[in-house]
Amino acid sequence: MATKKSSLEKYYISEKFDADRNISFNFKKANQKISGNFAHFLEAVEEFIRVSEKSKNDTRVWFHRDGAYRGSVDLAKAKVIVEKVSENKVENTKAIEFIEKENLVDKAAPKVKTPSVKKDNAKHVAFDTTNLPKSVFGLEKVYSQAIFDAILAERGAKRLATHKTKTRGEVSGSGKKPWAQKHTGNARAGSLRSPIFVGGGKVFGPTTERNYNLKINKKARRNALLSALTLLANDQAVLVKEYALDKISTRALLTEMAKDKLVNLNNVLLVSSNDTVFMSARNLPNVHVTKVTSLSVEALLAADVLVISENDVKVLEGLAK
Repeated sequence: MATKKSSLEKYYISEKFDADRNISFNFKKANQKISGNFAHFLEAVEEFIRVSEKSKNDTRVWFHRDGAYRGSVDLAKAKVIVEKVSENKVENTKAIEFIEKENLVDKAAPKVKTPSVKKDNAKHVAFDTTNLPKSVFGLEKVYSQAIFDAILAERGAKRLATHKTKTRGEVSGSGKKPWAQKHTGNARAGSLRSPIFVGGGKVFGPTTERNYNLKINKKARRNALLSALTLLANDQAVLVKEYALDKISTRALLTEMAKDKLVNLNNVLLVSSNDTVFMSARNLPNVHVTKVTSLSVEALLAADVLVISENDVKVLEGLAK
């Protein structure tokens, strides 16, 4: 009774060039350092056939040319390759290229990329913005430079000069002269608190007196704010609505937001002066509550949706005049 072949034995035949660009073919078994080098392509393939006929397992050989995979064959197709290459008297330098063009080797089918399913985001949530006042949400020109300057000013206003280094007059140390002025061979020194000594004061280090605030004109700040609101309106990402809660409840706020399909958005900017709404949204990482008088240009640009009440819209209309 014939024994059933089990595992697959893998072999490789690849081109190899010496210093004079003379070609040879390296025959190797997978996971083994020992390999054979043959001067002719057919000798390497015949060696594979000889080894395969003696093996009790299935065998397959992979061909490599110019360091790239060109295809693979089993024992039966290897014999066909020997026959075809011999009949056409193919040169060694074109042997692997020949069997590839003649489709004498098997190649794996190219992987088909499956289209990814996009998750629900702000672009899929659209609101009617046609009734919004054009003086606030409908500027004819978006002032990009004003937006840039406003963001820099906002970030600078948040920055505090809390970093500080000590000068030579503030570090702890003796005021005694380290050594005599002359006849020591050392350079002149008057204090160990000098910056040239270890533990001495810092020269031109940061101080708490620095001010990071940047000046921006009122008109530029207004243009930046209205431009950011216009961009949200153009994306239909402005919802005019006021959430009113009886008590502090995150669940109740989520229920109201779910009615408007805002729960799964990454960044919801909620404009409200209601303390109950503010306290209810504290545990929601994707909801940011702010007053209409504290609107940030950077926060508006980062928001997926702006939720604002009618009264706050009227406040913005007053700022736009």
